[in-house]
Amino acid sequence: MGKSDVGDKGTNVDDVMRKIKESIKIRQAVNASTKTEDTSDSETKGDALHETENRKEWEYINSNWNIQNNNYFISSHRRILGKPLIKGRELVHGEVQRYIDPSLWKQREFNSCIVRILNGISERLGRVDDRIAQSQSAISDQVNDRIAQSQSAISDQVNDRIAQSQSKVYSDIGEQVRSVILAMNKDIENRAWLAGILEEKIAKSKEKRSDEMLSSQVTGLNYFIFEDRFRGSRNDTKAKQLKFVKYFEGCKNVLDIGCGRGEFLELLKDNGISGHGIDIDEDMVRYCRSRDLNVEKLDAVSYLNQLEDKSLDGIFIDQVVEHLDPDYLIKMIDLCYKKMLFGAYIIMETVNPLSLLSLANFYMDMSHKRPVHPETLKFLMSAAGFRETVAQFYEPAVEGGRLRYIDADGLAEKERSLADIINRNTDMLNNMVFGPQDYAAIGKK
Repeated sequence: MGKSDVGDKGTNVDDVMRKIKESIKIRQAVNASTKTEDTSDSETKGDALHETENRKEWEYINSNWNIQNNNYFISSHRRILGKPLIKGRELVHGEVQRYIDPSLWKQREFNSCIVRILNGISERLGRVDDRIAQSQSAISDQVNDRIAQSQSAISDQVNDRIAQSQSKVYSDIGEQVRSVILAMNKDIENRAWLAGILEEKIAKSKEKRSDEMLSSQVTGLNYFIFEDRFRGSRNDTKAKQLKFVKYFEGCKNVLDIGCGRGEFLELLKDNGISGHGIDIDEDMVRYCRSRDLNVEKLDAVSYLNQLEDKSLDGIFIDQVVEHLDPDYLIKMIDLCYKKMLFGAYIIMETVNPLSLLSLANFYMDMSHKRPVHPETLKFLMSAAGFRETVAQFYEPAVEGGRLRYIDADGLAEKERSLADIINRNTDMLNNMVFGPQDYAAIGKK
């Protein structure tokens, strides 16, 4: 059976017109989008894609408006019946063609006319788009030029006004401001100069006051003889201090502040403990050195300041704090804490102000400043950082000087009750008047 390639399909004019209208709308939309500055990149790419598709459709219309099929031919694969079949088909095709050709010719002419019209419209639209683009560019350039000129003119005017205002302000108050600043600078320099002089004088005054505050000598008084007379012999003092040696067993660097005649240094030496002392009395220092003891003439704060922190493993201070002013005492205790090793002991023995007899004898020594209450000394030690602070009392008054009790034996019940009350009051008076003469504040770092 024969096969033919017939392509005589008609063109749908409505579809062509619809596509043309869509193309025109798309071109207008693309032209309008160029006027909007905030068009996104995605919208621009979408418009370009539509423009490409429309251009392909436009090319297709220009290439296929002619619907005449000139490639049609009749053939057959049969060897014997092929020629009769071809002749028959040619006769049929000729009859059909005579009927269809007039319609095809009219359709072809119509398509040709439409395509020419569309091409003319497209060309005119293109020229219109070019003119619009040129107009927009010219308008945009003019607007930008006007804006730039306006901005430049406004900026120049503003700068001129600012410069004029600044010049006027500087001319009005410049000299006054400069005068004030110069006066202030001069005043600051004068103040700094005066402050330096005052600081130097204050430092010298403090140094002098510290020396005066520490001095255990009164003009014309030989303190070495005075102490030997009223404090007791060296053996008596060593017997009283022996109870403190246990706190420094195994130590290698014990400091005795206000070592006096060196009794405690000798006790340390006798017990194989390495110690050294300081004192501000020249006679005391010379006496200690004569006994081969390591002693320097220096006050406590000055000596402690020159030591390395955590270099001492014990400090002993006997009958010294009552000679010091409060500020110096607080500073000395703080320095003692800094210079001691962790776990080391500090012992400060002084007069017990809770005993009226001890307090009465306190002012026998004219170099004494003021007694220090046990709770006050404990507080100062705790504030500096010492722990386990305690106050231990020593040296009770001579038994013969105490008030005697009433013997209640053989008394009636009423008299015995009264004697008990009197004896309790007597005991309270004895503790208040004839209490321990000294106490030691002991702390541990």
